[in-house]
Amino acid sequence: ISNNTEKVDKDYAFFAIKGTKFDGHNFVEEAIKKGATTVFIQQPELAEKIKKSFPDVNIVFSENTRKSLAIAANKFYDEPSKSIKILGITGTNGKTTVSNLLAQYYEMAGYKVGVIGTINYRVADEIISSGHTTPDPIEWFKTLKTMKDKGANVVVAEVSSHAADQLRVYSTIFRGGVFTNLTQDHLDYHKTMENYFLAKREFFNQIQLFNPNAIASINLDDPYGKRIYQDFKDKIDTITYGLENGDFRIKDYKLSLFQTEFTAYYQGKDLTFKTNLRGFFNILNIASAVSLLIKDNFELDFLVEATQKLKPIKGRFEVVEGKNFICVVDYAHTPDALENILKSLNAIKQNRIITVFGAGGNRDKTKRPLMGNVAERLSDIVILTSDNPRDEEPMDIINDILEGITDKSKVIIEEDRRKAIEKAVKIAKDNDIVLVAGKGHETYQIVKDKVLHFDDREVIEEILKEL
Repeated sequence: ISNNTEKVDKDYAFFAIKGTKFDGHNFVEEAIKKGATTVFIQQPELAEKIKKSFPDVNIVFSENTRKSLAIAANKFYDEPSKSIKILGITGTNGKTTVSNLLAQYYEMAGYKVGVIGTINYRVADEIISSGHTTPDPIEWFKTLKTMKDKGANVVVAEVSSHAADQLRVYSTIFRGGVFTNLTQDHLDYHKTMENYFLAKREFFNQIQLFNPNAIASINLDDPYGKRIYQDFKDKIDTITYGLENGDFRIKDYKLSLFQTEFTAYYQGKDLTFKTNLRGFFNILNIASAVSLLIKDNFELDFLVEATQKLKPIKGRFEVVEGKNFICVVDYAHTPDALENILKSLNAIKQNRIITVFGAGGNRDKTKRPLMGNVAERLSDIVILTSDNPRDEEPMDIINDILEGITDKSKVIIEEDRRKAIEKAVKIAKDNDIVLVAGKGHETYQIVKDKVLHFDDREVIEEILKEL
């Protein structure tokens, strides 16, 4: 089965999908010539044309070929979600951290866990492939089957808004889902925040559609979380969490550079959690994971103890120690994520915060000035540089960010990301914090059509050695 003519071979079934750039219906003839014997289409007028030219080909008319592809892929790979526990995490920020935290809790409880996410696809310590959020249905069900065959009995997956909107995980039986938050991102694709929200909502619609006994954990502090809760509280067994609201409510917390402590109130009891994960947003990430696990019948004592053993996630508030100052590498690439990391750093800073960041090319342009505004408000020095410029000119992106900055005197512009990081490290004084934001775990930089090796942490370590 395939929706890509490049991959079609003898006796394939080809699914014509109308995408954002191409329409698969324009490639049906090519697919047949390459050996496809069955084609799924959603344009009835095309059927006559195909029948005339290729009388022996099976034509399946579908109201939605995306849906058909997902259902077919699920069957093709032996319906893997029937025999493993699958949990999906959606939201603008926190997906990677929450999925990796859930994986760690399940592993500590003795499960063999698969992870499908931005950092990589893995089963236990075996990496299956490099990561990206939610693959297409064929890759999705194939990956689930591979993980099942390798002995995984739990799979934790990041589910993006694109994936829900494009029905990439449709027909999967999810044990449960997590909603972390919704803030501005991906408007190049969704156009409006309401469409973006509806895509996230669609994931929970699909959860309840295929599993009447599903569970969910929802951030009730988030206005969009409140809407999802209202829509699904009677259809999915739901637990809520938050600082101001929720069944699992964070009462107070202490942040430091090396440890975080917080008290949560649940069912009449105060629970004290300690963790090596830093930053207030990680308290919310832990709360979302722990609340889901409570619904999945985990003991509270186990969760309190296991939280102390959690390992930080690569590229998420990752600390590199300099000489009397620290550098922090973080994936924050939306206004909200940048604000979260900077607020957490402001809560523990002893001197200045120097922020190095850019914004991705060919992506939502409206968030650039907003990120500039956040950096200006919450940093002492801002160094604007390149992120993954893709097809855009780096200076055009920097100028877009600059539109959100009023006090240009605290801004340094250095297009070259390595030189920008070097500048930040060299001007850092005792007790300063240097934040390098935007790329986190990524080990590449996309410039025009080239993918170049680039790892923020690696670069910082090299520069520190030279000092």
